[in-house]
Amino acid sequence: MRSLLPLLLLAACAEFPVLDARIPAAERAAPPPPLVPLDGVLAQAEAVPPSAPAGDLAARAQAVSARASALPAPAASNARLADLAVRAQALREGGLSEAERARLGASGPSLP
Repeated sequence: MRSLLPLLLLAACAEFPVLDARIPAAERAAPPPPLVPLDGVLAQAEAVPPSAPAGDLAARAQAVSARASALPAPAASNARLADLAVRAQALREGGLSEAERARLGASGPSLP
């Protein structure tokens, strides 16, 4: 850890000309902006009412969910689901030949 500290200090003092070139020379020579006390800024932030109460957001979310559930499912997904159901049933009923079942049964747990 001690050997890392001098490297970090050297890196902190490094200059980055590419980044410095992005700031115009007039702005680099100008005095820094004045510091503003935070008390006034924090008071202003606390005085602003929230834009939407949490209850209103929950009601809007529920309304959007209701509208989404009322939408019909796309035809392509219905066809895909039907195709997957047919394939799953075929696998349940005997997608494997007897030789495949015997080979799998000999090397692992038995299939239903």
